[in-house]
Amino acid sequence: MTTQSATAESAPVASDLEQRFIELATRLHEETQFYSMTRQFVEHPAYGEIVAMGEAAVPWLLREMTRMPSHWPILLKEITGEDPAINAEPGKVDQVEAAWLEWGRARYPD
Repeated sequence: MTTQSATAESAPVASDLEQRFIELATRLHEETQFYSMTRQFVEHPAYGEIVAMGEAAVPWLLREMTRMPSHWPILLKEITGEDPAINAEPGKVDQVEAAWLEWGRARYPD
């Protein structure tokens, strides 16, 4: 066994569900990033598939929120039934995202 193959074998591999999430999140983001209406985002087929993943998708959504801005808080609220950003000023996306990320760090510590 070479060092290279040992490294490859020990590298973390995303589960099939996580791989599917990545595909869906990428598609959802790419196909809705220029939509101005939230309704268009929630009606996208990938949105429903991510919601169907339930709590398993929450850590991945939080990760995506740090990588690329989108309507991820809407998905998080739908899945968790929570809204840690309830006190955010209307239209302040940075406050909404910060509230969700703080919420996520408390529930999903590394």
